[in-house]
Amino acid sequence: MWVVATTVTGVPSPTPSPVDGFRAFVARAVGDDAPGTSRFRRALAGESPARFSDRIVLERAAHLVATTRRTLQDIATESGFRGYDVFARAFRREYGDLPSAWRAAPTSWAIDAPGDVHFRPPDGVRLPARRRMDGVDLLGELVTHHVRAVGDLVDAAAVLPDADLDERDGTDGTGAGAGGLSLRASLTQLVDRMEAITAAAHDVPHETARTGTPESLGSLRSRLDRVGPELADTVALLAATGRFDEAFVDAFAPGPVTRTVGEMVAHVLVDADHLRTTALCRLRASDAAGGLG
Repeated sequence: MWVVATTVTGVPSPTPSPVDGFRAFVARAVGDDAPGTSRFRRALAGESPARFSDRIVLERAAHLVATTRRTLQDIATESGFRGYDVFARAFRREYGDLPSAWRAAPTSWAIDAPGDVHFRPPDGVRLPARRRMDGVDLLGELVTHHVRAVGDLVDAAAVLPDADLDERDGTDGTGAGAGGLSLRASLTQLVDRMEAITAAAHDVPHETARTGTPESLGSLRSRLDRVGPELADTVALLAATGRFDEAFVDAFAPGPVTRTVGEMVAHVLVDADHLRTTALCRLRASDAAGGLG
């Protein structure tokens, strides 16, 4: 078995290469419990960190050999090999041929590995599924993502003064449309919509009209902490009991509208995107967006 750690060294460069970044990421994932690395760390099972890093780097190099016209020497250098001869020997051990011959009739660049973790172009790593996920599971993931995204927006807005929270576009002060909503109003609507789904599913009246002093960001965060898990549980219940096609009709209104529960959930997750975008734009305008996407 080829052990690249004894034959590959980093090539000094004033600018870190993608390979340098990858090796640093693996070192961080192995060395600490940083958020977002736990799944990656578990995927290393069955391989030493050095072997894992070296294998993925060679898979990436093989991808470049197969899909680009870059010189083999250039690929070897970028991949951290101290010479083309070292690269060629390592390549032949894993792929059964020299890079030049393999390029003429390439096979898969994936190298057998116990965890089935492989390089994914252009510069990623594919982790296998941990469990089977169906449409209901995916919906649950979407709900979780939405609640977390709204929470991040609320937390970022909490540091702003009321003047920034309540500033609106335009001069009419009506707040008509998402473009005219203040940051506070946008965030409040996002939480209100989550609350409305849970209320409707459990036949509980829900009143969104708010008068008097605007809701504080602390109060909004507390409400989200309650409403978010309730929404996730409600969507899971609706899915488990097959109730997404239940419908509500505004039968006592001048123009009755029929909406299914499924449409209401979609409205919360998809149509609310413009509210999240509006809130994010307000945060960016106030230099409070931080690392929010």
